[in-house]
Amino acid sequence: MIIPHSVNETPKQTLAIPEVTHSLGGINQICYDNASPTLLNLLLLPAIKQLGQQAKWMLWLTPENKLDRAWLENSGISLNKSVQVPMLNNEQKMDSMIQAIKSGNYSVITVWLNSTLTVEQQNTLDYLAKESDTVVFILRKNSTNYRSARQVSHQKIPTFAFL
Repeated sequence: MIIPHSVNETPKQTLAIPEVTHSLGGINQICYDNASPTLLNLLLLPAIKQLGQQAKWMLWLTPENKLDRAWLENSGISLNKSVQVPMLNNEQKMDSMIQAIKSGNYSVITVWLNSTLTVEQQNTLDYLAKESDTVVFILRKNSTNYRSARQVSHQKIPTFAFL
């Protein structure tokens, strides 16, 4: 038996819509070459500045050089909530990054690595960052081994960012 119905009738059942939670957290990997400030000044610094307005801290896991404090201040990044840890090897940086993400005390973590992350490391870091609502910027120097055919832009992290 066919039961006629109108297309305008609302169904008597209510659909359960799952709650969607939005997290700003996650990892962002950025490869760079050596001397142009364009990437850092136009893309990375405004994002870090905005994230730095949160009540949480900012963590910088840097190469052997210290960040130039005047450069950060001129970029509008608060030094009052910034923590820099220089001169760690990649393994120590990974451990420090994981501990910092798990703590939930950081809005943004910027780390310079010398090697690529494994898929497992990427997945773990991304999951933890989303859980703690932490944005992680992983910066890695471009080398001919990692350069893809699609990479046309040769943006560079400036050396003036360091003392």
